[in-house]
Amino acid sequence: MNPLLKSNSALLVALALATTILLALPAGAQELATVETTTAGLSFAPVADAAAWTLTVTGPADFVYRRTFDDQRAPSFDAAGLEDGFYRWELRAVTGQQRSRQAEASTADRQRFQGGAAWHPLSGNFTVLDGALLVDTGAPEAERGPEPTAATDAALSNLTEADQVFIDDLIVIANECVGFACVNNESFGVDNFRLKDVNNRIHFQDTSTGTFPTNDWRITANDDTSGGASYFSIDDVDAGTTPFLVEAAARNNALYVDSSGRLGMGTNAPAEELTIVVGDSPGLRLQQDSSSSFTPYTWEIVANESNFLIEDTTGGTNYPFRIRPGAPTDSIHIADDGDVSFGAGAPSADVRFLVQANTTSNFAGLRVQNASSGNIQTHFAGSGWEWRQTFRSGDMIFDSQEDGPNEWELDTDGNVTATSFNPTSDRNLKHGFETVDGGEVLDRLAQLPIQRWTYRHDTTPHLGPVAQDFHAAFGLGADDRHISTTDADGVALVAIQELNRRLLAAVSELEAQNRALTERIEALETVDP
Repeated sequence: MNPLLKSNSALLVALALATTILLALPAGAQELATVETTTAGLSFAPVADAAAWTLTVTGPADFVYRRTFDDQRAPSFDAAGLEDGFYRWELRAVTGQQRSRQAEASTADRQRFQGGAAWHPLSGNFTVLDGALLVDTGAPEAERGPEPTAATDAALSNLTEADQVFIDDLIVIANECVGFACVNNESFGVDNFRLKDVNNRIHFQDTSTGTFPTNDWRITANDDTSGGASYFSIDDVDAGTTPFLVEAAARNNALYVDSSGRLGMGTNAPAEELTIVVGDSPGLRLQQDSSSSFTPYTWEIVANESNFLIEDTTGGTNYPFRIRPGAPTDSIHIADDGDVSFGAGAPSADVRFLVQANTTSNFAGLRVQNASSGNIQTHFAGSGWEWRQTFRSGDMIFDSQEDGPNEWELDTDGNVTATSFNPTSDRNLKHGFETVDGGEVLDRLAQLPIQRWTYRHDTTPHLGPVAQDFHAAFGLGADDRHISTTDADGVALVAIQELNRRLLAAVSELEAQNRALTERIEALETVDP
């Protein structure tokens, strides 16, 4: 025979066999009945003035027996035909006095009368072995008959898991401790319910059928392996996953939901729907793993006293986006139609991309820069045309990518190179017309100093007047430091017209003189010698 089962059998015989079972009653409670155990079953001798008796017996293989006896018949239980195993029983009674008073009693009184202080429910257990209820006859051990055989070991196997089944509600007035580590006079402190064992688990096993939800869940406290982790988790038993886990020693208010549904991480006073509070650089990591067959990649959003930035963690700790503290309102503004402005508020309807610096610095604005040059490209979708503004070696170049040469170049010396230059000269855009004295313009132009010279930053030779002399002579242009090509062309054209007028007048005078001379010669030739 299995030593463990033999030991269990002997222990149960010693504990469960008694001709009369005396039960300890709570303080102030009265004995409900006396019980006598025989090989045939149980019989009760009531002491209470009961109007009815309810006897419940539970045992192996989901055995449940429940019967109500009136006050004319003493409760009893016949053990004939029971399977071998361990059984529990409970006897309840309600006296006639209690039953009549319950109709008028308050809720608290009814709770006291139902199984309360006057008549405490009576309970116990017994063992059936080889089809008979075990009874201690008081005979010496050697005369008590044969020991349990191997055939009865399986029947008594439920003794190692002596389940207790309650057919009615279970109400615990005091506190409750569950687990092998619970002790008598357990100190509960502020606890009402305690799990106390080496492995503490609460399993929610749903036995629903049909279209009802059936998923099982478990609350777990700590790993059950040596060297495992300490944590509290909620497990999806059916899926084999752990959707929620809190490690031991997690900081205070690691996860906090306030009454309005706002979530705090590290704070019990979240100011927004999600508030993260930490002593140094709170951040949010967005990590794509390979579980969906995509290339793993990680980005982070981090904020501290120096930056708000987006970090390309996988790409080598790069920061493609950064905002410094104190950045002004509308530093970047994207309108609902996609228009973008920098520092200028909402972009106007006719501007797709607007840059406005909130400073009076001469160097504020838009800068395009890389290691050696920079490009601004404008591409016309559909037509395939593309213009490129290039900054190369200090020069600024505008070039259409549809042909070979650059259309316009401005070098660092201020020289502009272009195929042609067409200043606006539409009559409809002009007013204040005045007649010009060509002779006066020509005379002033004749007195204008025109010299050969070079710019101080360049060695290229040039020919022409200086802006100060030109402005003094003609009073044209915005200032005396520049000569507009329009004004220079105008002076030249007026001078040409005046020269043409004077030339025509001179030619006309010469022609008249020539005619007069011709006439004199012809007259002399007609005189006789």
